[in-house]
Amino acid sequence: MAKTSPYESEELTDSIFLILLAMKQPIHGYGLMQKIEELTAGNISIGPATMYTTIKKMKAVNWISETESSDSKIVYKITEKGWQVLMKDYSRRKKIVDLAEKEMGEENEQI
Repeated sequence: MAKTSPYESEELTDSIFLILLAMKQPIHGYGLMQKIEELTAGNISIGPATMYTTIKKMKAVNWISETESSDSKIVYKITEKGWQVLMKDYSRRKKIVDLAEKEMGEENEQI
């Protein structure tokens, strides 16, 4: 069975999740890559090809919008729909982490 696209299922990949998260405030492409590295303490970096491919797809499903800044850079911002998708996926991820913490805590007590 073919895997459903995250743009259809709204179960985000880590890259999509981080890009949306970094777009809480308007930001241009290079700033976006820097913000993700900052948010992840340098543990995750997203290259320009991944970032711009993801941006193109997120624009197509209205998760982000773009404007031009005064210095002619394209600036991206999460839309209301994008925020809803991000919050839904955040809740899904949090449930998984909560479950893992519960199970790992019980396992650690047994060891």
